This record gives sequence, structure tokens and C-alpha cells, in this order.
Amino acid sequence: MFKLPSGVLYEERAAAKSGRKCIYKDSELCIRKTSTPFQYQLVAVRALEEGEELSDSLDDERSFLIGTELKFASTTFEGAHGFKWKDAGEENVQVEFIADEGTNKATRETFAMAVARCAWERKNRRAYTDADEAEVKQLMDQAEDEELERLLDSVKLDDAELEAAAADVPVSPSKPSKPSKPVDPEAAAAAASPVTLPRCELPPEPVEMADGEIIVSTLGELYLFDAQTCEFVQVSSEVALTVVQTGKFEYYINVAANDRSFVSQLIDPEMNAVFNHDHGSLIWNYFDAGRAYSFSLVAVDEKHYEALHQGMTRAAYETLNQEPWAKATVSSQDYILDAYEEDVEMLPEPSTWESEGEEEASEESSSEESSSEDEDEIDQIFRSAPVPTGVKTGKEEVDSSEDESEEESEEETDEESEAESESESNAEQAVGSDENSKLAVGYKHGRSFVVRGSRIGVFKHTDGDDIVFDTTINRVDDTRGREFTPSTMMLHEQDSALVLQDSQRPNELYKMDLEYGKVVEEWRVHEDIPTVAVAPNTKYGQMTGDKTLVGLSHNMLYRIDPRLGGDNLIVQNEQQMYATKSHFTTAAATESGAVAVGSAKGEIRLFDRLGVRAKTVLPALGEPILGIDVTSDGRYVVATCKTYLLLIDTKLPDDPANRTGFQKPFPQAKKPAPKRLQLKPEHVVYMGAPISFTPAKFNQAPDGNSAEKTIVTSTGPFVVTWNLRRVLGTGRGDAYHIKQYQDVVVADNFRFGQDRSIVVTLPNDVQSVKRSQLAKPTRESLMIRPSGSQAHRDSIVNAPY
Repeated sequence: MFKLPSGVLYEERAAAKSGRKCIYKDSELCIRKTSTPFQYQLVAVRALEEGEELSDSLDDERSFLIGTELKFASTTFEGAHGFKWKDAGEENVQVEFIADEGTNKATRETFAMAVARCAWERKNRRAYTDADEAEVKQLMDQAEDEELERLLDSVKLDDAELEAAAADVPVSPSKPSKPSKPVDPEAAAAAASPVTLPRCELPPEPVEMADGEIIVSTLGELYLFDAQTCEFVQVSSEVALTVVQTGKFEYYINVAANDRSFVSQLIDPEMNAVFNHDHGSLIWNYFDAGRAYSFSLVAVDEKHYEALHQGMTRAAYETLNQEPWAKATVSSQDYILDAYEEDVEMLPEPSTWESEGEEEASEESSSEESSSEDEDEIDQIFRSAPVPTGVKTGKEEVDSSEDESEEESEEETDEESEAESESESNAEQAVGSDENSKLAVGYKHGRSFVVRGSRIGVFKHTDGDDIVFDTTINRVDDTRGREFTPSTMMLHEQDSALVLQDSQRPNELYKMDLEYGKVVEEWRVHEDIPTVAVAPNTKYGQMTGDKTLVGLSHNMLYRIDPRLGGDNLIVQNEQQMYATKSHFTTAAATESGAVAVGSAKGEIRLFDRLGVRAKTVLPALGEPILGIDVTSDGRYVVATCKTYLLLIDTKLPDDPANRTGFQKPFPQAKKPAPKRLQLKPEHVVYMGAPISFTPAKFNQAPDGNSAEKTIVTSTGPFVVTWNLRRVLGTGRGDAYHIKQYQDVVVADNFRFGQDRSIVVTLPNDVQSVKRSQLAKPTRESLMIRPSGSQAHRDSIVNAPY
């Protein structure tokens, strides 16, 4: 909105011996509007040096919510003028921005007045033009800083100079422009095609409001997301949101004003609710007649916000768990309340991680080496398939830390065209009625495997940075000749075999020898214990010759050893059974062999080894755990629920030995604060359908020289990634990148050994995409565009895959 183009940013800590510290020797200070009405940020951005592109580093930007607690005031340092303010996120920390000499007094006063008006709007939740002397005086009495009082006193001054200053001032530094390159005419035409955006209109008024016992009632302002302006628009200045119990463990929310009812909605996971304590708000999705809406309620004060937060969390817990909220322990309730709030703090990231600059340098070095010599199979990368028609992935939307040179981009365009032609030439004769369902990414020989009905497609990662159809295992039969569709597929024994399961025979597993393409062994795990999931013994067990694997039943965790023979392959001293139905669903192992287990109840158990009870049990939020993954060292666990991911730091707080919850139980009062990774409700408005995530995965780092850095999942036609370092550094679970396809993504995973490319499985296609081609979500990238050309491609590329 406004900015001071150049200056030095300092930080001063009261307890620090060094006193003043220079944060950015060259930076700019600007005001940024947030998506929440009447909320603004003061943002300091490090200026780019000549020839430098904006990196993905968290240290390039500092932001502060504007309010009276900021105590924003004028200051001087060594004769230069600037501003100082308090860092609300840290005690006894003061931040100063000293403007360059070229910034005149009028510019500084204009900027200061803009900050004051932002503070007034946040305090009063109205446009500053509505202010009168009494209102300004009320705010001035509450302000402790004399400079802020002086600025607020002039809140109704003429806006002519502010508008003139804003007319040609950008918010943040832009990247150096690049020469234009040839544009694909078909993609350009699709990008230019008109998109019909949802109009900002309210859903139909509910025919009747849910009736029952009122659990909580909150007053506030109601906003509706406008897809055309990308902002929340106020629809009522005063509404009451009530949580109503209509039956045993059944709850609704009713939202109504004196003159109109807005919402009567069942509380369920598809609401995609997001609480934000700083803004005192709840944002959620509402679906009606096939259309998605995003509402926001801003509570009148903190007391009403806390009542809403606890009441909604209680209702969601009881709905999903079918048990009273009071049955949960106090520590479990705190854990669940933290999980439902957006701005939850996590422990600092590991100090052993590379800096962003080191990561980039390492990737550049790897790239240079690969161009001069044959690459190791694990480190090969492949180009993505052409961007589907109608999907906008402009370079300006991609993280610049992952951007490539213009020459590389031009080479990619040529190679992608050649790859598409080569891929289409591999077509088989008939598509058939089956669709792709499962994906297994191999480390050896550059192969990946895709299940399609009772067939398995084999795909090759080429030196030309592409993925191409190689061959088909035409019929999957067990040792008795019975054809089946694999419900589970896992690479085993140095990628020489696949472990398969038939959902119709859950007590048995099958070993397929990939050299012959046939099932050669049938393993009857136990005649009375059906296996619901299998996992390698260790994170990278598929790279070893280990014959055993981890098995999971509904209430039992055990080691499977096929060498035992007979009808019981469970190792007796490496099994743990629970008396009650635990409803286990999924498991994953660390490199040391510790195991994380998720359940349909939503509980997560951390085992240090097999054959003993879990060291840690994390409470259930209520939604089933559909998938689970863990980093090699066991520090982080990501659990997939239908509408969100849970990221959990397992490191024990204040533990001198740096142990994790796998090795020692968490203290009752110090359970880890889970971070919900979810899509913004306003983004779901553009996507037009409820969220349904596929099991999320970390990228693999088997060489031990680097840590996992990225998480990938998908929902509908969208592939989504989160930068783990960014999530841990900012605490934001909504900082993600996304790419749209023209069909539903059924499975996805990183190329083995790195995170620069992702294998994407569609119902009738298998593609690869560079992570750098995923962009920050925009209106254009989220709107689903129909395309006839994609249907043509799906019908011929790698058919029937």
C-alpha cells in the first residue's frame, strides 16, 4: 500500500550485551494488507543485490501486525530519521528502520500517517474515514506512545498526497525481468480464455435453523469471501454464531442477524475450519447446491473468541470420536485445542539443517556434475510433462529460489515437446475400463510401478529427464492362478520384488519377482489375523536385502518373517497386541526401526521397537489417519486426514539428550503442539469441492547428508507441496505451492532420493513434474478450466496407463 524505499533495519534487545544489531543493511519498509478486514502488516524486506534473485529464505522478510501495541514512533540515529516499534512476538525487543537521506520529511510523515490509520481501523474495525474526534480521543487515551497519539490526532487529514504516493509505488521489490521467450499458442489461448468467477452473493437463506441445546453463543462480524476481488466482504456488522446440539454427539452451527439467517450447518471435517487467535477469527467453508463459500466470523472480543474456539473444538471432537469431551484428559484437551488453531508455535528447526544458500549451492553443484558425467541412479532428475492446457503456472508465481536460467527453460521447452511425442508413440491399442490406482517409486534401475486393475505398468526415468512407459506385467495371478487387483504394493529386497496384497484375502501376502514378472511366493501371515497394512522394517528398507517387514492388523503391530514358513509368519517376540479395538490403519518406520502407527480413531502411537507398548500415544482429533510418514531421524511425523495434514515435532522439550517421543514418553503437560497443514477456506472457493487428501509423503534423503525438506500430497486435480523449513520457521500451515491437472490425481510421490521432481499418477496417465513448477496459489491457478485437448492426450499417452 505504501513504502519507504530504502533504509537500514536494526534490532535492539534489552538483555543483549551487543545492544543494537543490524538485520538488513539495505531494505525497504512497506504496509501490506492482509486477507482479514481492517488488518494490516508492517513489513521489512531485504533489498536484492545486483544480479541476485529473491530467495526462499525466511530471513529475507520481517512482518509485524499493526496495532496500538506496536508503539510505532519517530526516532533518530546518528542524525538520520526513521521509526521504531515493539516486536509483539518477543519481549523486550525493539525494531528500528532508519531511512536513507533521500527520504524527505513529507514522505516519512505520509508513511507514519498511513500506519496510524491502519492502527485505528484495527482498533475500531471500520474505515478510518468514519472516525470522529471522540473516537480518535478514545484510542489516543489507550495509546502509551506520545508519537502515536500525535499521528492519530491527524487521522482525518486530506488523502490527496497519500493517493498520489500510492499511485506508482509497488509493495515489494520485484525480480529482475527476463527476456521474453516463445509461448505455446495453445497454452496462451487457454490462459487467455475467460474464466467465470463465482459472484460475491450469499447462499440461499436456510429453510429452517437447527434446533437444540445451545452450547455456546458468540457475537461478531460476518464476512464472505469475494472470489472476484480476492477479499472478504462484510455482510453483517453484528451476528450471533451459536453451536447447537441436536442429538447425541451431533452439532450444528447457526449464524444469524436480527434481519436474516445466514447458515445452519452440520459440524463436520468438510467445514475446513481455521481459527486464528491474533485476528480473533474463524474461517470455514460452506457448500450449497454444488457451490463452495468461505465465511469468516470476527469475534467482538477475546472472551467471545475463546468461547467459540473451545465450543467448536468440543463439538468437533464429540462428533468425530462419539464420546464426551469431558472424557479426554486436560493435557489431551490442550493438545486438541492447539491443533485447531492456526498460529501454533513449534520448536525451532534443527540446527544441523543447511541454510537456504547452502541448499541452493548444493543443488547447483549437483546439476553441473550431472551435465558432465553419468549420474547416479538415485540423483537423476527428469523433466515434467507439458503443462496441461488451461493451467497457469507463470514464472512470476514460482519461488525464485527454484527458478532456472532462461537458457535452461528454452531447452526444457524443446525437450518437453520431444518427450511428449516419444510418450505418445508408446501407446498401446486399448484403454479398457480399469484406471490407475497405486504407485511405487523405485531407487534401482530408475523404475516406478503403477497398478491398473490386475496389471502393473512399469515406467522408466530417462536420462532426458522424463518418465516414459516401459512395459506391462499383463496379469497378476497368485500361485494358484487366481487373478487379482493389488490393493497394496510395496517394493522389497533392493527393488527386486514387489509385496502385493489382495483385499479379498487379507490374511495373505504375495511376493512378485520383478525379473520374471510373476508371483513366486504366497505368504499366509496368520489364519486368524488379517493384515491391514505393511511397511518396510526401516525408512529405506527397500534398499536392503532384508527379508522381513512390518505388519499391522486392526489391533496388533508385528514383524513378518516369510522364512518361518507355514500358516504363521509372525515373529512371536516382536508383536504387540492391544485388548481393545485400536483400529490401526497405517504405519511408517524411521531409519533406526522405530515405528509410527495411525488409527481410524485419529490416535498416533510412537514405538521405539516392535514387541513392546508404544512409548507415546498422541490423542485423537477424531478424523481417521489415512496415511503416515516419518523423517529418517524420527524428528517429524506427518499424518494425513481427509481435510488436513498433521505435522508433529516429536522432540522432547528441554531434554538434554535430544530424545524424541519414540524413545521416551512426553510429559503429560508437555505434549507436542501439532501443526495443521490445510488449504485456506477461501482457496477452496475457487476449487469448488471439498478437500480429500491422498497420503502425504516426505521427500527421501537416504544418503544421510541432508534432511527431509518437503511434503507432497494431492486433492482432486491438485498436487500440493509444503516447504518443511518454511512451516517450522513461520508457524504457518497455509504456506503451500500447488499445481492443477485436468484429471484427479490418484497417487503421487517424490522421485527417490531428492525433492526436485514429483511422480504424478492420474487415472489414465503417469507424468513427472518439477517441484519448481508448483506455484503459490492464485485465482488463475485454482480455477478449474475445462479442456478438450487433455481428454485427447489421456486417451493415447502410455495407454492404458
